Amino acid sequence: MAGRIQGITVEIGGDTTKLQTALKGVNAEIRNTQSQLKDVDKLLKLDPGNTELLAQKHKLLAQAVTETKEKLETLKTTAAQADEALKNGAITQEQYDGLQREIAETEAKLKSLEGQANQSATALQKIASDGEKLKTMGENVTEVGKKFLPVTGIVTGLGTAAVKTAADFDEGMSRVSAISGATGDELQTLRDKAREMGAKTKFSASEAAAL
Repeated sequence: MAGRIQGITVEIGGDTTKLQTALKGVNAEIRNTQSQLKDVDKLLKLDPGNTELLAQKHKLLAQAVTETKEKLETLKTTAAQADEALKNGAITQEQYDGLQREIAETEAKLKSLEGQANQSATALQKIASDGEKLKTMGENVTEVGKKFLPVTGIVTGLGTAAVKTAADFDEGMSRVSAISGATGDELQTLRDKAREMGAKTKFSASEAAAL
C-alpha cells in the first residue's frame, strides 16, 4: 500500500528519490501482469486443458516473479537505509514499521507466486511427457501392425481351414514365425489365436488336445 511508504526516500545509484516514485514503474508492471493472469485464470475455468492458456499462465507467472523480486530488492535497499534514517529522526517509527509491513507483504506474495510457477511448470512437464508417451505408443502400434499384417491371412487360414494333424498346425505356425519374426510370448499369442479359430472348424477333440 502506498500509505505504508509515504514520505520515505531512498538512495539508488547515488540519486535520492521518494520510495513511491522509485517503485512506480515496477508497480505498474506488476498490476498489468496480475490483470493478465486474472484473465487467463478466468478462461482456464472454462477450458482447464487448454495448453495455449496454460503456457501463457506459466509465462506470466515467471514474469510476475521477476517483477516482484525487483520490487523486494528496492524495498530491502530502503530498509537498510531506513535504520539510519530512524536513528537520525529523518523518518518516524510509524513510517519505519509501515516499510517493514510492505516488505513482509511483498515477500509473502513472492513466495506464493514462486509456488504457483512451480506448479505450472510441473503441469506443463506432465502434458509434454504424456504427449510424448502417446506419440511413442502410436508409433509402436503402427510398427506392430505393419509387422503382423502379412501374418493375418496365415493365422486366419490356420483357424478356418481343416487342419488334419498337429504336424500341419506346427508347420503353419513355423511359417508365421518366419514371416513375422515373432518369438516367445508373441508367437504363443498367435498360436492361441489360431487354436481358438480351429476349435470352430474341423478339428476333432483329440486333434485340438494335441495342439
